[in-house]
Amino acid sequence: MSRKLARSQAFQTLFQLETKNSELTIDEAIRFIKEDDPDLDFDFIHWLVSGVKDHEAVLDATISPHLKGWTIPRLLKTDRIILRMATFEIIHSDTPKKVIMNEAIELAKQYSDDDHYRFINGVLSNINKD
Repeated sequence: MSRKLARSQAFQTLFQLETKNSELTIDEAIRFIKEDDPDLDFDFIHWLVSGVKDHEAVLDATISPHLKGWTIPRLLKTDRIILRMATFEIIHSDTPKKVIMNEAIELAKQYSDDDHYRFINGVLSNINKD
């Protein structure tokens, strides 16, 4: 299965885990996906979701200087999750940065407000320069 679909499922899992009433563990949240689509790359999904959750403070510290007038808590939950996912992948994977950025933009187009993909692109471009 494609990494694109795996990233989308990782996004949905992280979104679910950030819901205030969620008491699920990462493994429990991923188990729900496995029941629906057992062909996904669950090792990648688990790596990405766990990495974002385990490194959240470092990711936020990396993202924050590039927000220009915004703070992490003020961001839409969708934008915050997409930025964290992409930043984690940029820092911790060998995937080309351009691919990671394009995937993040596609996630923003699918899950965020109309033009927020431009904001995501700008922030990630600045992170890439560092």
